[in-house]
Amino acid sequence: MKRKIDINKILIPIDFSETSKMALEHAVNLCGKFQAELYLLHVFTPLSADVFPMMDAAAQYSEVKEAAKEQLDKIASDFNERMGVTVNIEIRDGSPSKEIVTAAKELDVDMIVMGTHGVSGLEEFFLGSNAYRVVTSSSVPVFTIQKHADKFGYQNIALPLDSTSHTRDKVSEAAYFAKHYGATIHIAALITEEHEEEKARFNLKVKQVEEYLENEGISYLTSTKHGDNIAKMTMEHAKENDADLIFIMTEQEASTGLFVGPYAQQVVNHSQIPVVSVTPLEVVSSFGQDQLGGDYRPFYI
Repeated sequence: MKRKIDINKILIPIDFSETSKMALEHAVNLCGKFQAELYLLHVFTPLSADVFPMMDAAAQYSEVKEAAKEQLDKIASDFNERMGVTVNIEIRDGSPSKEIVTAAKELDVDMIVMGTHGVSGLEEFFLGSNAYRVVTSSSVPVFTIQKHADKFGYQNIALPLDSTSHTRDKVSEAAYFAKHYGATIHIAALITEEHEEEKARFNLKVKQVEEYLENEGISYLTSTKHGDNIAKMTMEHAKENDADLIFIMTEQEASTGLFVGPYAQQVVNHSQIPVVSVTPLEVVSSFGQDQLGGDYRPFYI
């Protein structure tokens, strides 16, 4: 709970899809609230040409890249004029997830905001989406949005707490958002059968979070949920409380900084409500950005 957070720079990767455009609207809203600069990033790949159907199929690499830059300039100008947001443009070549993480480090941003199409089946098992590869390797919070998340402003924030050692590391970030948006935090104390015997110690964790929020002057409500799938319980809790935003931990394995828990994976991939994924403090302090690395491939694929 003692992580210092101050959002002054936000990075948003954009591939010109409808999902990334929706994420851009959320990012601009955040920039207006936090008085932050926006860094607009397009990672250029051979597929970039597919988003400019007006161009001839034989168009040169440089022509397609210039078309991308023109689109980014137009977006930047529009948001600067309409919202007064300072927008900077970055175009890079390479693996999207790796370049997003690298840009975040080099630009010293405080948050990444990006769209996710959600994945399932084998693709989910192998962490196939660019968004989730970024979530697994970023040392700054990653705000992910699916394309139907068209509700802006965050009045109800879902804050699930479980038995893991790092569960409270995200509380400072949630409190930061709650203060800026005047939101109520809805604490969900998630208890599974295997951790029933630890209930007394777990209740102490919840009480500490409540005291922290009281000291910060933040409104909160607490409820307890029992079940066997904390991802499902988290999303149910968020829906029941009409949450606009969910804060979760990535729950990376602290000894390696590489493996992400299935709980975080399921929430990011399936939640229709925007999700902020926070890396545990121990992982951030123990590993450099290049060690986490956006090009990491689990299971050696």
